[in-house]
Amino acid sequence: MPVKRLRKAQGGRSLLGLSLAALSGTLVAAGIVAGGCGARTPLDVGPPQPPCFVDSDCPGHKNLCEPVYCDLAAGAEAGAPRNGGLCVDLPPVVCDDNDPCTDDACVPKTGQCTYEIATRDNDGDGFRGPRPGMLPGEPNACGDDCDDKSELAYPGGTEVCDGVDNDCNGIVDDGATYIPLLNEPIRLSGDIAPAGPGGIAWSGSSYAAAYTGTISGFSMRLNMLAPTGLSLGPETPIVFQNGDNAGGPIVWVGDRYGIAWQDRRSGDYEVYFTLLDENGAKVLPDTRLSFAEGFSINVSLGWTGGEFIVAWQDEREGLFDLYAQRLTIDGAPIGGNVKLTQAINVGNEAPQMAAGLSSIGVGWAPGDALQHFIQFQVFNQDLTPRSQPVSLTDGFTDSVYPTVVWNQDRYVIAWFDRTANPKAIYGAVVDEDGNILVAPKALTNPGSFRSRYPSLKALGDRVLLVYADDRDQNDGYELYALMLDQELKPSGPEQRVTFAKSDSIYPIATFGPDGNVGILFRDDRQGEQHVFFTRLGCIVP
Repeated sequence: MPVKRLRKAQGGRSLLGLSLAALSGTLVAAGIVAGGCGARTPLDVGPPQPPCFVDSDCPGHKNLCEPVYCDLAAGAEAGAPRNGGLCVDLPPVVCDDNDPCTDDACVPKTGQCTYEIATRDNDGDGFRGPRPGMLPGEPNACGDDCDDKSELAYPGGTEVCDGVDNDCNGIVDDGATYIPLLNEPIRLSGDIAPAGPGGIAWSGSSYAAAYTGTISGFSMRLNMLAPTGLSLGPETPIVFQNGDNAGGPIVWVGDRYGIAWQDRRSGDYEVYFTLLDENGAKVLPDTRLSFAEGFSINVSLGWTGGEFIVAWQDEREGLFDLYAQRLTIDGAPIGGNVKLTQAINVGNEAPQMAAGLSSIGVGWAPGDALQHFIQFQVFNQDLTPRSQPVSLTDGFTDSVYPTVVWNQDRYVIAWFDRTANPKAIYGAVVDEDGNILVAPKALTNPGSFRSRYPSLKALGDRVLLVYADDRDQNDGYELYALMLDQELKPSGPEQRVTFAKSDSIYPIATFGPDGNVGILFRDDRQGEQHVFFTRLGCIVP
């Protein structure tokens, strides 16, 4: 659905072309008019400008928000050469409608004031989301929708099992647990193998599932799925230019998808972004975000409620460091790439992020070929640092591939460790100022075996963890699901999700219809590496 903007305009008048007598009268009037919407406030006239004959001779004359005029009488009094006048600054146009819920601005071309509603209704449910950094419904938040990505969530809604916070009490599907629904997962990757998952999101009517397959090189594909997981049509390539492309983290923001990836059409890997409509059709040309020498890879994508944020690892300075780029809801870059980290001796790799109330939480894994540790840092949504980096592991083991979610008022970070005892999924909780609320701890119990590849879904008062584990020795890894409370303690029985021989790995979970959790993952049960889809069902006690 189109994004609508509401606008009302008042404002100042151009003074170009007025006679000297009229101009004098205007100046007198400007000095006595009190400040209102679009009113001019009296200011001291600045130093004389260069000689002029008409208003257009004056520097900045096209900016009618900072008006100037050619004062011929003042020029004569000052003995200006060639009987010219002097450029005189008039008071600027001040736009203020005394409404905290509008963004007030003056249009330089016309001198008119504009007053745009400061918040949006992206999901079209009649409730606006809050200003960035403010809680829904609090004073001057200018919006009370707790989830402006879903028309099913709004103040006063009735809580049902559907993967959203319907009544805006901060909790998703109050008290619900999740059980597997499909004994036989659905294969999505057709005849393309090997293939691996990239990202999955639910729009309210269908899933968009992105994965990377190998067709004489890496190729990102998109498959639109019905609520049951069945394909709604043939899979399509996301990128049509020649050159390997991979990745595909994807988010739904209420009326469109954003998707990002790494692409080497220019020679080495660079980061790209585009927008898709609710049917998966591309509505924006591929937008290149990185332009430096060296690889830009391992792309992460987040949504703040008003902007997209893309983060990646980039070797433009030798060792890998993390960079990020802000984009508008329409996919236009805001400023340039922002460097988030400074590599010292080892590179910074594998960034994952989530948007908090007024911040961005980024987890990553600095390290070398043998050892990695997990770091986490909080940034303001303009990407300036909000906290110092927090080390969540000590670097003596190989901790890798963090994932991050925002859970009501805190960040939850999970990762797996390839050499610790146990070789489990580990997690920690950090607040928006970078303080550790729950110290790092093992979340799974694989015994002498291994847990790997965590995916998290936040439910407000608890977190759903989906991961792979080979404890059953079923000729590889199987997927499991486990509910954790705010302190990262198990709050329900563990559920085994897959049962076939060979590996089921790399799960990516998203909330879907009727409280289902859709899971995209790689599975080798048919001999080759393919991408499959399965579901967990919501059960209310």
